[in-house]
Amino acid sequence: MNTVMKVQKVLIIGAGFVGSSLAASLQSSGVQVCCTRRQKVEEGTVQNVEEGTVQKGEEGTVQFVLEDEETWRNLPKEVDGVVWTLPAKPLSQVQRLHDAYLHSILDEKKPVIVYGSTSRYQVDEAHQWVDEKTKKTQKEDSREEGEDFLQEKGATVLVLAGIWGESKSGQLRSPKSWIEKGYHINSINKYLNLAHVDDIVKATEEVLNRSEFRGQAINVCDGNPMLWRDITLGFGLELPATTQDPNATAPTSRLLSRPSKRISNGLLQSIMGKDYKFKTVVDPDTTGA
Repeated sequence: MNTVMKVQKVLIIGAGFVGSSLAASLQSSGVQVCCTRRQKVEEGTVQNVEEGTVQKGEEGTVQFVLEDEETWRNLPKEVDGVVWTLPAKPLSQVQRLHDAYLHSILDEKKPVIVYGSTSRYQVDEAHQWVDEKTKKTQKEDSREEGEDFLQEKGATVLVLAGIWGESKSGQLRSPKSWIEKGYHINSINKYLNLAHVDDIVKATEEVLNRSEFRGQAINVCDGNPMLWRDITLGFGLELPATTQDPNATAPTSRLLSRPSKRISNGLLQSIMGKDYKFKTVVDPDTTGA
């Protein structure tokens, strides 16, 4: 049974590229938001989170450093939900924060959302499709350890693909600029999985307000993995001279040891509704993908 609730006050741990956009969206709908940042917040600061600045007070921005337990006392005592946007590491500190703060929120059946990485999936074949049931990698001292721990405690892990778009703080992440900088040269025949910042915000808000996703992992991407080659051509840019051969493979052992993967968003699509349209960086119909 789907249970819809309305959160009134949310803590966002880390108000970076996605966190700042989420804060602005929640605030625009009347939700009280408290964000964290690593730097000390000066007294008397009363600027706006949506403008990329800070606002002192419980609904503004407070200092929080996972490794500095003295800063944990700055976190608000009562919230309806938590969104953890930072890498959940080191594991020992994640566990201590859970015991000191997060467990009471989870015990009250309130949502805790953790942003995870698609590097959690074990990929054995090039261009393999992966979903939430794909076997996970086992890496020590990784963010995945913290994600898994919190998921076992009842948190929801939103597994984010490559993030692009423009955040509410004015930052821009553009696949076109990545290509112009040459990031694609050794990956031209590998798949790129993407998630627009606005789609991540909407997915987060949806999960925040529904109770049935406790302890689950949900892939957040547009469901339209594309080869770097097709994205490059879709932007009307030229392929690198050394990768004109469509059968060419990446020249470095590091890249060859990390097979390309394609990420399914079938679960997320069912959550958002069949009519929800995710933003895509290039229309696949224009590339023949």
